[in-house]
Amino acid sequence: MCNGKSPITIKTLHGRFEFNVQRFTDWTNPSQPNRTYFDYTDQFQDGYISDRLKEFSAYYSNRISYSEVAGLVERVTGDRQLSDQKIWEIVVDKALAISEDQQAEVEKQLVNAVPSTRKVEKKVTIYDSKSEEVLLFEDAIQVHGQKENRQHKQGLEQKPILEPTPEVNTSAIQTDIVIWQKRNDQFKYLTAPINHRGDEAMPLSIVLKSALMQEYQQDLPCLPIVVITDGAKNIRQDITAVFGDPPVMILDWYHLGKKSRDMMSMIARNKEEKQQHLKFIFGHLWHGRIYTVLNYLKTEVSPKNEEKRWEFIGYLEKHKSEIIDYDRRKKAGKVIGSGIMEKGCDQVIGRRQKKKGMSWRAVGSRSLGILKVVELNNEWEKLWFPKDAANDSSNLRMASGS
Repeated sequence: MCNGKSPITIKTLHGRFEFNVQRFTDWTNPSQPNRTYFDYTDQFQDGYISDRLKEFSAYYSNRISYSEVAGLVERVTGDRQLSDQKIWEIVVDKALAISEDQQAEVEKQLVNAVPSTRKVEKKVTIYDSKSEEVLLFEDAIQVHGQKENRQHKQGLEQKPILEPTPEVNTSAIQTDIVIWQKRNDQFKYLTAPINHRGDEAMPLSIVLKSALMQEYQQDLPCLPIVVITDGAKNIRQDITAVFGDPPVMILDWYHLGKKSRDMMSMIARNKEEKQQHLKFIFGHLWHGRIYTVLNYLKTEVSPKNEEKRWEFIGYLEKHKSEIIDYDRRKKAGKVIGSGIMEKGCDQVIGRRQKKKGMSWRAVGSRSLGILKVVELNNEWEKLWFPKDAANDSSNLRMASGS
C-alpha cells in the first residue's frame, strides 16, 4: 500500500538532484517499517554520492588540499556538494576498503601457496649486461605528525583520526614503500594495508612476499633478486623477512656519496683537506676499492673529530659487501642508484604531504599514500569502476580477435 513519499538527494558530477520517492507499507504485515523501491533495490540510500563524484574527489585529494577539492567540486558541479571533511572520509573509506581486499588477497595467496624449494639466487652476475635481474627498492618517507591537541581549522590535513587512541606518536608519520620489477620489466609500487587507526594491518614484507610469489613462482625457479638500498637497518630486516637469507644487495651510489660528504665535513680540518680527501675516496669507491679507502682513512687522514672518523670507518666496514664496482656496472647498463625509489617516495607521499605548515595523522597520511600507489600502478579505473574496466578488456579482446 502507498504511504506517502520520502525525500531523496543524489549528489553527482552533474550536480545535486532532489526528488520524492514513494513509500510502501506491506499490507500483509503492517507492523513492518515502510520501505521504498530504492530500499528494495539497494539504490540511492540516504546521503548517496555517485562513484564518479567520489573518484573525482579522491583523485584531486592527492594533488591539492581537501578544502581546495571542495571548491573544485563546487566549480565543476555548480553546487558545494561536499565538505572538506566528507572528502577526507571518502579518501579514508576507500583506503580502508583497499586494505581489507589487499589483506584478504595476501592471506589467500600464502595459504594456498604450493610449498616450493625456490631459493634466491646469490650469485647474480651484476656486471653482465645480459644477466637477468629482478630489481627491488625499498625506502621510507616521513611527514610531520599532528599534535594531540591540534584544532581542526584550515582543512583536513589536520583532521583527527576516526576513533581516539590512548597513545599517538606526534613526532612523525612514516610510510614504507617498496618498488619491485615485474616480468615485463615494469615496476610496481607497494605499501602496507592499514587499519582504521592508520597502523599497518599487515607487515609490508608479507605483502611483498605474496606479490613476488604470485608473479614469479611458476616462471623462475631461482629469483635473481638485486636490492638497491640506502643501507638502512630496517630495510635489511624487511628483505631478510621475505627471503630468509638476504639476496644480492647494492649500496646506492647516491647515498654512499652523500654519507661520505657529510662525514668528511665533520672529519676534515678545513675545506681544502675535505676536497682532497673526497677526491681520493670517490675515485676509489667508484671502482669498489673499499679496502684502499679504509686504509687511507686509518693512516692518511688527520681528523678534527676522531670519533667521527671511526664512525665513518665503521659505516664502510658494515656495508663493504654492498659496495661494488659502480663504474663497471654502469658501463654494463645496469642500475647503480635508487633514483626511481627517491622519485617514488616523492610521488606517493612527499609531493602532496611535505609542504610548509602541514601535519598529519597516520590514517590520513597513509590513506592518501595507498590511493596514490593504486594510481601509479595504473589500477585507478579498475579500482573505482571494475565493471567498466572489465567491459573495456572484453572489447579489446574482441577487437584483437582473441
